[in-house]
Amino acid sequence: MINKYLIKYRNVTILIILSALFGPIRNILLGRMFSISDFGIYSLSLTVIGLIYPLLLFGQQRGSIRFFIKHNLIDYDWKRPIVVLLLIAIVISSIIVPIISWYYNAKISFIYFCGISIISSLIIELLANIVRSSGQYELAIILQRSIRIIIAIMIIIFFFIDFSKLSSIFYAIGTIHLFYGLFIYLFVIYKINIGSKKVPKYSQREGLYFSVMDIITLTNAYGINLIIAGILSVDYLGAFFAICIILRAYEAFVQSTDFVVMPSSGDLDKKGLLVIFSKNLIICILISIFFIAVGKSFLSIVYAQKYDEYLHLIPYICALGCVKMIDIIPSSIVGGISKKSTLKKYVLFNIALTLVFIPSSIFLIINLGLKGAAINLIILYTIRILFGFSILYEKFELEKE
Repeated sequence: MINKYLIKYRNVTILIILSALFGPIRNILLGRMFSISDFGIYSLSLTVIGLIYPLLLFGQQRGSIRFFIKHNLIDYDWKRPIVVLLLIAIVISSIIVPIISWYYNAKISFIYFCGISIISSLIIELLANIVRSSGQYELAIILQRSIRIIIAIMIIIFFFIDFSKLSSIFYAIGTIHLFYGLFIYLFVIYKINIGSKKVPKYSQREGLYFSVMDIITLTNAYGINLIIAGILSVDYLGAFFAICIILRAYEAFVQSTDFVVMPSSGDLDKKGLLVIFSKNLIICILISIFFIAVGKSFLSIVYAQKYDEYLHLIPYICALGCVKMIDIIPSSIVGGISKKSTLKKYVLFNIALTLVFIPSSIFLIINLGLKGAAINLIILYTIRILFGFSILYEKFELEKE
């Protein structure tokens, strides 16, 4: 099983890293092209998209994987619940996005970009997970990540022709998302057989546990962005976003770990857990050594010295990347195979943790600025790691007995 996992992990990681290279390129070029204020608005748009679209999934992307770990995908009509979910998401996002735009005094182009990107992201996520549940991990990654490559290439073209108007770029990227979402929908329906059995309600109810986890994760990850924008300014949010670009190196391995571990968690034993932990620990240490050594020079060059006064945040962002790489291990396994009672306990713990996290974020940001934001996230993920691994310890010890 370990060799099988490592082969899947290797292939998926290679594909994620290749696609992940284009994300930082895109953001670095936009960071150079835009003013600090426009880059802050762009960062805000990504925050809105990243906050809303996972909420509108209602946990069904992970709930479906949990269900199809034990059942044959092609026996079930997996398309129907996806279509229903998309219709609900279109209605809700068409209400929420304009309200957010009004609050932050953003333009119509902001609404178009956020609205289209949210629905497109929903389609990509749900259907890529259907492909993933069928065991075609590499194809699922390609479908999920190709949009990033396409957009990055478009931004590179804009950079070389010196085209940097924010509203036009919003319209262009939004339109790319629209056509790519339609392509994914048609492709997956053609590629994966649709069965006649109805997906049971209990599968969708279990997905709601993951929805709560998504809310918690998003509150922690994107909520702090909104707190930064509210307490400090949108300019500070742009700076934080710019420095956090080094997190992409860690997140490539976070995503590849989750992508393979959760569907494979039913076959995982204690030895497999140790292999996964050791692998992630070694990788995150190596990445951190690299960025602590050369990160300041690297970011100073790529951003043309625009964000030099914030480069002291690099060690904190590296520490955050490390704890996120370790945290994904218990999170994926608990979500994949744990009993409903254990999953519920994990969710309740994270709710309590988040209730503490929000006021502590406000306190630390007021007193320490952007450094306080990073420190609060490090503490949060460290506590999650300890609790998550305590659950895994109990699980494997009981199996041993």
